[in-house]
Amino acid sequence: MIRLLFVGESWRGSCARSLKEALGRRHDLTLEEVSEDLYVPKARDLLLRVSNRLLAGRHRRELERAVLDGVDGFRPGVVMAYKGSHLTADLLKRIRDRNVATVNVYPDYSPHAFGDEHRRAVGSYDLVISTKPFHAPQWRTTYGYENECRFVPQGYDPLLHLRTAPAAGQDLDVAVVATWRPEYGELLRELAARIANRGLRVGIGGAGWMQHPEGLPRDWQLLGPVTGSEYVETLRRAHICLAPLNSRVVANGVVQPGDVDTTRTYELAAAYCFFVHRRTEYVTTLYDEPTEVPMFDDATELAGHLLRYLPLRDEIARMRHAAHVRAVPAYSLDERADRIVRMLRERFPACDAAP
Repeated sequence: MIRLLFVGESWRGSCARSLKEALGRRHDLTLEEVSEDLYVPKARDLLLRVSNRLLAGRHRRELERAVLDGVDGFRPGVVMAYKGSHLTADLLKRIRDRNVATVNVYPDYSPHAFGDEHRRAVGSYDLVISTKPFHAPQWRTTYGYENECRFVPQGYDPLLHLRTAPAAGQDLDVAVVATWRPEYGELLRELAARIANRGLRVGIGGAGWMQHPEGLPRDWQLLGPVTGSEYVETLRRAHICLAPLNSRVVANGVVQPGDVDTTRTYELAAAYCFFVHRRTEYVTTLYDEPTEVPMFDDATELAGHLLRYLPLRDEIARMRHAAHVRAVPAYSLDERADRIVRMLRERFPACDAAP
């Protein structure tokens, strides 16, 4: 029986919580958690954001104290952090000094993109399990780390994203839910120019879009941040969903690989959505383009897919079902959790002996 202390965000819809719950459903693992967002709060209000910056050091020390208290009280064999944005190399050393293995599940495109302290911390874990397939082969060359990195993909949360049938009706032609990024804004502006005057009902959910509406048609709906079940139901409102990627990454002035998939890659299929995905070599190994998930390289190809498929409701239904069958249950977080636990047993055989 592995005793695991999990450190990550706990809000419904967060990837950390979904993975923690998948691990917690297992019978060969005893899990306790430290909810990161209880100690390092987030806020939208400007005054609260300023206050959080001023108190950032104290918040982090409270989190570190909670982690060490959890290690001393629960006595885990493994401490697992999801990204570990607020954990330092010094804290990881103190955990290892207690003969506890340290593991990071890393979900972002580059550990160099979030400051020097985070970069150093990621290199201090005994094992990094990255959700990006390109990290492990480049871990030493591109990223300069000496610790071990292995790959386990993202997946969908069966308690949140899984639906067993399509939505009863759709009031949107096209929907995308993603936090605004410059690349996403550019893509949708270019798309708007190619489908202008077509009368398509388009909904855009996610943080940042209301602050960057330039170039988007006025009749496109900006829905604001949507999380949890609202995220799923917003996507199911649309005949076609979009799955963009942040493919251009510059970390500290150095170009590094960008995303080749996202959680949407798996969540959309599980939620019984028909979607068009940014084409990458990796995604073409997950879905079949002609029969499951159409893919695009640029706004012109994307616009062509939208205009082609929207009238073909029977074809949409067939492809939506085929992608769902492909993803469920193979791309679930329970399957990913199984791979992670097998990896822990292989890499840290003593963790099963923890009291």
